[in-house]
Amino acid sequence: MKITVLMGSPNKKGSTNLLIESFQKGALEKGHDVEVIDIAHKNIHPCTGCVACG
Repeated sequence: MKITVLMGSPNKKGSTNLLIESFQKGALEKGHDVEVIDIAHKNIHPCTGCVACG
């Protein structure tokens, strides 16, 4: 199974990160693929209605 984890905490060394690392370790041990995406530090903007996608 492929698992995507979205981490939204701005604290890279905080308790959310520890929880994700523990979850990821367990999932990998069971044979799953895990991708962690740190969305708190990505350059993400809302839709501007430019219609470039359509």
